[in-house]
Amino acid sequence: MTSKVYFTDRQTRTDYNMIDKLEHVFNELGLNKAIKQGDKIMVKTHFGQWGNTNYLRPAYARKIVDLVRAAGGIPFVAETTGLGYGDGGAYGGRTTVPEYLGMAALHGYTEATVGAPLLMADGYWGTDVFKVPVDGEFIDSVDVAMALLDCDHVIVLTHAKGHGLGGIGGTLKNLGIGLVGKRGKAAMHFVGDVKINADKCLGPACSKCLKVCPTRCITMHDKAVIDQSKCIACHHCVSVCERIGVKAVTHTWRPNHTQGPIFVENAVGVINSIGADKFYYINLAIDISDKCDCWNLGAPLLVHDIGIFGSRDPVAIDEATLQAIKDAPPNPDSVVGDIECGVCKFATAHACKDPESGDILDLADIQLSHAEKMKLGTRKYELVTITKEPPKKRGTSED
Repeated sequence: MTSKVYFTDRQTRTDYNMIDKLEHVFNELGLNKAIKQGDKIMVKTHFGQWGNTNYLRPAYARKIVDLVRAAGGIPFVAETTGLGYGDGGAYGGRTTVPEYLGMAALHGYTEATVGAPLLMADGYWGTDVFKVPVDGEFIDSVDVAMALLDCDHVIVLTHAKGHGLGGIGGTLKNLGIGLVGKRGKAAMHFVGDVKINADKCLGPACSKCLKVCPTRCITMHDKAVIDQSKCIACHHCVSVCERIGVKAVTHTWRPNHTQGPIFVENAVGVINSIGADKFYYINLAIDISDKCDCWNLGAPLLVHDIGIFGSRDPVAIDEATLQAIKDAPPNPDSVVGDIECGVCKFATAHACKDPESGDILDLADIQLSHAEKMKLGTRKYELVTITKEPPKKRGTSED
């Protein structure tokens, strides 16, 4: 079986720009008919890390919001909090609601600009979640962002780019990292428990880790002690301890090549939480670098802008997007400037090596293969190119 993926390229006209094309994809997906009066619609996107200049422009989210409202729906634009505490430099990080929404405003994302409330779907600390069981190879449950429970439809509006842990950062990443709480993100990034080195811990004289712990699982005696039954591995304490130079709290990073399959399994829990029939997927393949939007830099682009993809299948849309990026001519000034068309640019840029063989791994292929194995969708797709004929010029023989 194949899944249908709609596509419109980056070529534009004064009467048919990228915002117009986004509406065309929206309608081809059937959203203009599926949304009923009073339906609650989440528009899930990523606000970007401060310093990143490749993140998705707010104008695209605004267009989706306007289309949802025109169809009778009640839209809100959503994101979730990140790991680490205050790791965003002068303008804060993405760890709590005030941190992330403050930074989102600097990127142009406000209720006024997008025309709808901005909501952190997993709450102030990233602990506002509900557990969904999954039959995964790596995990058996997913902490899904609580705001999903009240949604009639979810429009996953994704900036397609690279991702150092999954190869491609597309729809599956937006689901499996972007719609889970702190524990779900930690399951992908770390292995084992958070540990405290008592020899390095400064004890009650410091106590900075206590304040930033969202589950209050750390208590202070002569040294800090973690109740592992309450710990969600949010990495807050690790970040704070590192920042003051003590480094008494540690967490073991999971090998890069094993992380993509875990956020795929997170995506299974997200979709199962309210049902696959409620999700619609849009990938904007523009400003395509090898770095995720959570990096604090705007990395050089690997290829020219490609266009907009839309589908009801989260695997097919990422496969179609990935193939288009592979086929596109490389930017000669980028890290993939000398590779041939058809080769995975993300694999070359990320250069993640198999720990045993030393071979470069295609993390995108690992991610998408596991997604297909987990029955999230199919990598086989039918690409349906959509366009709009230009208006006829006056004075032609057809007038």
